[in-house]
Amino acid sequence: MKKIVLLLSLLVATICVSAQSARVIFISGGFSFLTDGYMSMTNLKPDDRNTKVKAEESYQYLQWNFVSGILAARITLIPITLNSSISVSAAPTISVGAIYPVHNLGSRYGLNAEVPVYLELNLGAASRYVASKDWGLCFGAGIEYFASPLCSYDFSDTGYNNSDFMKTWILPSCKIGYRYWSKKNKVNEVILRVGFGEKSEDFYTFDEQTSKQYRPMHVGLSFLKILNY
Repeated sequence: MKKIVLLLSLLVATICVSAQSARVIFISGGFSFLTDGYMSMTNLKPDDRNTKVKAEESYQYLQWNFVSGILAARITLIPITLNSSISVSAAPTISVGAIYPVHNLGSRYGLNAEVPVYLELNLGAASRYVASKDWGLCFGAGIEYFASPLCSYDFSDTGYNNSDFMKTWILPSCKIGYRYWSKKNKVNEVILRVGFGEKSEDFYTFDEQTSKQYRPMHVGLSFLKILNY
């Protein structure tokens, strides 16, 4: 998974260098502020007591991000009409927020990374460089890769360290976006992303109690500006 994140980061960096001359590439930058949160995935393994219940291998937590920085790249794959296209996009994101474990292990501040990748349908403004509309929409489906927390700080003095919480996982995801021309003659984007994982399962906790994991999910609202259009 780390190799995937590295390759995507290199792809975005390469795109940034060549974006001014390529008429099929859009580069966006932006943020989310108090509008992004997710429930992590719990890694479960078969229990050795010959039961159908699985055992807990790592903690599960809710993270509410205070602020996120986003750099997104969108590449047009198929121009459909003057004001519509099909594209692929990636938006590496770095976020800082509060981590709330669901197994009463205290709370932490944490830094995390997300890399959503989508296949998109674009309509209206900025769907292509030749688009003539004043506003537009985009609809996308894909996956989101999470690595969290990259580092964290325990502010409840529980004695657990970052390695007890850190994990990576992937969620299927969809997005909807609204694009419009601003007064500064730039196209702004408002993007809503929603992702859900598999159904919850029963598992044994470290206290030898049977519990049920929460369904992993992500909901995020972000605000971006197209930088090279």
